[in-house]
Amino acid sequence: MNADRSASARWMLRFALSDLRSRLSVLKIFLACLILGVTLVSATASLYRIIEQSLLADTRALLGGDVELEASEPLPDELLAWMRATGTISLVQELNTVVSDELGENFYTAEILIPDEAYPLYGELELTPNMPRAGLLARQGDRWGALIDPMLAERLGQTIGDQIDIGAATFRITGMIQAQPDRSLNANWRGLPIMISDEALQAAELIRPGSVVEFRYRVQTDRNLGAWLNEFEQAFPDTRWDITTFAERSERLAERLDQIATSLILIAFTTLFIGGLGVANSIHAYLDEKLGTIATLQTLGLRRGPLVGIYLLQVGILGSLAGIIGGAIGLALSAVAVNLASDAFAVSASNDAGQWIAQWVVPLLLSWLFAMLTAYVFALPALARALAASPAGLFRGKVQAARHEPHNWRVASYGLLATYIGTLLIWLPSTQLGFLFLLALVVLWGLLEGLIRGLSHAARALENGGFSGSSFARRLALANLHRPDSPLRATLLSLGTALTLVVACTLLVSTLLRALESTIPAEAPALILYDVFPDQLDFLESGLRALDPASRTELLPLVRGRLAAINDQPIAEFLADDSRARREAMGDEYKLSYLSGNPEDLELVAGSWWESSAPDGEPAFMAMEDREANELGLTVGDRVEFSVASRTISAEIRALYRQKGLQTRFWFEGVLQEGALDAFIGRYVGVVYQSDAAAKKSQQWLARNTANVITLRTADWLETAGGLLGKATAGLAAVAAVSLTASLLVLSSVVSVSRRRQLYEANLLHCLGARHRAIRLAMLLETGLLAVISTVFATALGSLIALPLAATLLKLPAGDLWWLGALTAGAVSSLALLAGSLPTLRSLRMNPTLLLREG
Repeated sequence: MNADRSASARWMLRFALSDLRSRLSVLKIFLACLILGVTLVSATASLYRIIEQSLLADTRALLGGDVELEASEPLPDELLAWMRATGTISLVQELNTVVSDELGENFYTAEILIPDEAYPLYGELELTPNMPRAGLLARQGDRWGALIDPMLAERLGQTIGDQIDIGAATFRITGMIQAQPDRSLNANWRGLPIMISDEALQAAELIRPGSVVEFRYRVQTDRNLGAWLNEFEQAFPDTRWDITTFAERSERLAERLDQIATSLILIAFTTLFIGGLGVANSIHAYLDEKLGTIATLQTLGLRRGPLVGIYLLQVGILGSLAGIIGGAIGLALSAVAVNLASDAFAVSASNDAGQWIAQWVVPLLLSWLFAMLTAYVFALPALARALAASPAGLFRGKVQAARHEPHNWRVASYGLLATYIGTLLIWLPSTQLGFLFLLALVVLWGLLEGLIRGLSHAARALENGGFSGSSFARRLALANLHRPDSPLRATLLSLGTALTLVVACTLLVSTLLRALESTIPAEAPALILYDVFPDQLDFLESGLRALDPASRTELLPLVRGRLAAINDQPIAEFLADDSRARREAMGDEYKLSYLSGNPEDLELVAGSWWESSAPDGEPAFMAMEDREANELGLTVGDRVEFSVASRTISAEIRALYRQKGLQTRFWFEGVLQEGALDAFIGRYVGVVYQSDAAAKKSQQWLARNTANVITLRTADWLETAGGLLGKATAGLAAVAAVSLTASLLVLSSVVSVSRRRQLYEANLLHCLGARHRAIRLAMLLETGLLAVISTVFATALGSLIALPLAATLLKLPAGDLWWLGALTAGAVSSLALLAGSLPTLRSLRMNPTLLLREG
């Protein structure tokens, strides 16, 4: 019995392989569609696992300790004594400034770090040369030592032994920071790190009363962090420091990472879904050619079980092949991405066996699994109809597939689809996002089905309503849109879905490009200034005018305050039920300023602006940033109090405003009436309007004469933003290109399925008297109608996705760019559909008798 089964299995495998080899060319699209989708799934899944394990393997090192307290001034002695009693403390002082090379020609914003001897509490600081940090930072002769980030050294054109200017002092580069355990992921954007000693900071004269210095205290403790926080709040109930634990940081980081990864993986699965349509069309074309073989085998006595097994085995072989190839390509792309990113971020593949399996083996197995599931989900209906074909068709000269799959096959298809969905939801990092995606997919599928039926009815109504008139070509084109085997559904599902992604990417990228290359350069100043002190205002303005009489300087006061009360209720009581929100609200510093002509071009969301100055002895009017107001549940009419240097500012919310994303320079959380902040102003921020050539000279002059003032050239910022945007654009373009390629493959499979029918019917019509010119015109009209429908569908859906994202995340308008998405969709759909129709149009030149005989 076992020997018979083994022989039968070997025979089925040999037959399946030989049968596949005979017509493998028909199934090239099957393989290509699956490989493209699986490649994206494998690449995104592997990259997510690598980044997740690299960032979350030891969040204590990423945070720098078990607990971090961030303050704008040194902590009081009693608090430090309490913290030392509970663990080990490390302090890192941070401030931003501008550094220049030895010649004073290149200037870049940098983050100055002054770590104490205990730093780092977790992880290792890797330096080149590998020497004690204290010795590298010590003074040698008349120069202090500085440890600098290699990327910043490259930008400055300096190396170990060269000199750089920081503030009023000149430093010698004594080493490079190769790896820093608590390095911020925003360092490439905000400022690359430079480490100096506390004594060197005094020599640089960067700190004056009112300077912005962040004091980061890290605590290493063996105690339970929940109990530690509770005891801390009981001992210091009126805390005004931003407190974060490594567990909270890990949770936030993991949540954000899961959201991003899920979005990317879902885009990959969208491409895999599009590829599944190609699988369905390709297997349908393949089985159409095999109907005679299937019927012959049944007539010769082959039982249904082995026959079903043979074709299920073929689908499994193709699915496995596509899964392994696509998975391997995806992992290779992921490895390249990790290699490219390892210099900029602390992301690298681990040598640990367990992590190596999770990073590479698991994504490969999952890629294979989803390739198999996709192959069977989309191939099973066509396979069921083909295997249900009646062998009696052999005696009538033509075997036809059954119109509907048998009941047990339908149940199996639904069961397999449920398994597919369940596996996807379990595997996705964010199940909630995955469920919402699937829900949206079901709704869109329903809308799409309604749209297809509506278009079919409209085409039939136009054909019968006299719109086609006496035009044979127009009538034939409309009939082809509502006939039972119309290409309308396949076109909208494949090309329409891919074009939707293309349109969304086009709108987002073009919005960013316009903001960087058009809007911002036209409105932005040449220099942005931070930390200008009141006694420097006149000197700064007169000095800049002396350098460039045409320059114009605008300065705004900046006051940092902490939220103390909401509607006369202390913030600790207002948020008593949410300890994390309470700590965040009490620890956050709000940047407050005046309206002063609305230099940030803030967009009003609710309420109204004012024109009067602040009254004496009464709460001032205030406009609050909408994001901050929404987090606290505040609206127009609420009253708030801010604590600034042990004094209080009372204000009534009169308006809510929205920042304008990339165009926002200072990101004020609150704007008050003129005069409300006069008693608290300790520094100013501002902008300088002048030519870029003058801005370089001004930056050099400011660095020499006002060392504490941080300057940022708009040209440098645009270059950095342009580089980051270029990478993001390349990523979006790559994803859209893969999706579009899968869509075009699906269209080619649609053409391959319908081409023989189109040729047969076209030549039959020609034999009945229709001219080839009219038939060609009908086919071109049908192609044009499909292109228009796909363009309208993709433009509407792509805009529906992109415009809210641009408005909410980027704070940039994109509604007036819809035509660019429509133009892109129209061009791509026209070229794709026309390219698919050209082979059929060329074939009409063949001998009709030959084509009819083959049909």
